[in-house]
Amino acid sequence: MSRIPVSLDPWQPRARHLEFEGDLRAEELPRLRADALPGHPLRVHAQFQLERGALDEIRLSGTITGELWQTCQRCLQPMAWEFRLEPDAVLLPPEGTPAGMSEGDDFVALEADGLLRPAAWVEEEILLAWPLVPRHADCEPAAGAEFEEGEGAENPFAVLEQLKKGGPDRGGS
Repeated sequence: MSRIPVSLDPWQPRARHLEFEGDLRAEELPRLRADALPGHPLRVHAQFQLERGALDEIRLSGTITGELWQTCQRCLQPMAWEFRLEPDAVLLPPEGTPAGMSEGDDFVALEADGLLRPAAWVEEEILLAWPLVPRHADCEPAAGAEFEEGEGAENPFAVLEQLKKGGPDRGGS
């Protein structure tokens, strides 16, 4: 098992069949660090490998686990989002999509220099899984309900119903 490198050339045979594993620091994940709740830990652990697939494609697969803090959108309190991702994607070679690949496959585009930047890939996978509206499973809204039943102005439809039936607001006998 090898430590996670800053970059690697996935087309080199020595890069294949190696397993990379390690913790990524917040400094290596600038977009996550910017979106996570300040003052709380950002923990990310990644394990991945490059292997040649059945169609002679290079596959990038592994496990990404960790925890980052966000603000619950219901109660507005800090909350930890624990995640476990198991990505499996095909690396896009410089010549384009490998033959036989379907649109359902996930693809990873490499940098302009043809290298894979594992920290950037891990960060992208986490951002794709990030909940749109993070919230605790069991919390109360920060503010009370905006309207309580029987409170506030009279229902406009009830007023119309009274007018229709010739009620007291109609001015007739």
